[in-house]
Amino acid sequence: MRRRALARSSLGAHVVRMTHDPNEPLPHDFDWNDLYAGDERDYMPPDPLMVELIEALEPGHALDVGCGAGGLLAAMAERGWVISGIDVAANAIEAARRVLGQRGADATLEVADAATWRPPRTYDLVTNCFAMPMLRAQQVRAFETLREAVAPGGHVIIEELDPQMSRLAAFAGFDHISVEHLSEAFAGFEVLRAEVVPTPAHDHGQGSRVDERWTASLLVARRPG
Repeated sequence: MRRRALARSSLGAHVVRMTHDPNEPLPHDFDWNDLYAGDERDYMPPDPLMVELIEALEPGHALDVGCGAGGLLAAMAERGWVISGIDVAANAIEAARRVLGQRGADATLEVADAATWRPPRTYDLVTNCFAMPMLRAQQVRAFETLREAVAPGGHVIIEELDPQMSRLAAFAGFDHISVEHLSEAFAGFEVLRAEVVPTPAHDHGQGSRVDERWTASLLVARRPG
């Protein structure tokens, strides 16, 4: 029986609103707009590891692919980055506009699918935090988009569900992304970090915590130039 459920996940410290039984696989045609109300209620703090990695870089132009409600973009703006973001969900982009507007952050935002979108320019930093397409063929095209978007000398930071997550029913339909997949997708880049890391699970009222059941594939790489 389908029911509206609130399933907590470690996906970039997001709370995932599912319109199906969380014990069933997420369908490939899932409407990502269902994850968002389209306003400030969608804001969740960014993944602490992503923020830590970004703080080590000199600010410039940044693109967050799969930006959701703009949590990571807000952290970037606070640290001096000129920010842009895309997301396949129109409700997410609307929420990001409101979240960033409340913080006085200027941003270039667009509803777009990473598997088909072409970047209008290159960026000093390109990020993707738990926002890759579900299926391998779409992931390959999205990786091409990310590669194309990174400026010479720029960095890419990706944190994605690793294959261990397939044991959770809701994510069983995903083609999960290993560290090896990430390294292969960015062949020719200088790999600075490529490893499996624990990810923070967010509990309202309790802050972020590290839950060893949740792990992610992390890649930090620099484009030569």
